[in-house]
Amino acid sequence: MTARRWGLIGFGEAGRVIGGALAAADGVDLAVHDRVLADPGRGPSLADEVRAAGATPVDDVGGLAGCDVVLSLVTPATAVAAAESFAPHARPGQLYVDLNSTTPAAKHAVAAALTGTRVVDGVMTGGGIQLDGARIPISLAGPDAAEAARLLAGAGLRTVVVGDAVGGAAALKMLRSVVVKGMECLWVEALLAARELDVVEPLMAIVEETLDRWPTRDFAAMLVTTHVGHAGRRQVEARMVRETVSGAGVEPLMSDALVARQERTARGLAAAGRAAGDVPASLDEALAVLRGLPEGPPAG
Repeated sequence: MTARRWGLIGFGEAGRVIGGALAAADGVDLAVHDRVLADPGRGPSLADEVRAAGATPVDDVGGLAGCDVVLSLVTPATAVAAAESFAPHARPGQLYVDLNSTTPAAKHAVAAALTGTRVVDGVMTGGGIQLDGARIPISLAGPDAAEAARLLAGAGLRTVVVGDAVGGAAALKMLRSVVVKGMECLWVEALLAARELDVVEPLMAIVEETLDRWPTRDFAAMLVTTHVGHAGRRQVEARMVRETVSGAGVEPLMSDALVARQERTARGLAAAGRAAGDVPASLDEALAVLRGLPEGPPAG
């Protein structure tokens, strides 16, 4: 399949970036639908912006029925509604690539709304819409993800297939956010407390030295394996961390979670009879240990 006719639902911030990259690709005829186009007050100016990007504005989503590939880039809250709105116009075999940042359950709902259409779960990661469209990493999942990846790459976009089931790419995006947005909130809490305690620069330096010492994969494996080996004593340290943050006048939201995770692991290890200091040899082994732990009685 060679896709010439492309459709895009949504011309917000992300839609403009991806739409602009598609419209600039050789051999791509891009039609864009956005519900604002039907607004008498705002529609004309948005239509002008769509044309300026090299695409054709379409007032009715049904105007995308003839497209080979339809991309959805709406707000996460309206992703399922967008699919349901397009469903009466979708053709059997048509590719529908949902690029919205939603949960796996929402991606499944999109697929359920578009029976007969080849739905591909997609997400944008690693720098987001601050990059130009051709450089934004797009992860794809689903039975037809490989074909969608080929077509998107042929239009100049950067793609990778991460799974063969719809929901896999969404899961990847959400779990990446556990790490990245978790670090964001950890830094917020730590630096707010550091500011009150007048140790911002020393804190930055000591964490920088630690992070620069490890490749990311090795660092993750080290943290998880030693978590299994040392959660018993680290739960005590975690309580002192929480006390320090709270003592600085900062609500210890992330530190509370730190204590809860360390205590839960420590209880489980004790209930399982695992010896303190027994560090698993690999990340896989550590995850298997953690997955099999009983919770144990709550800490008194």
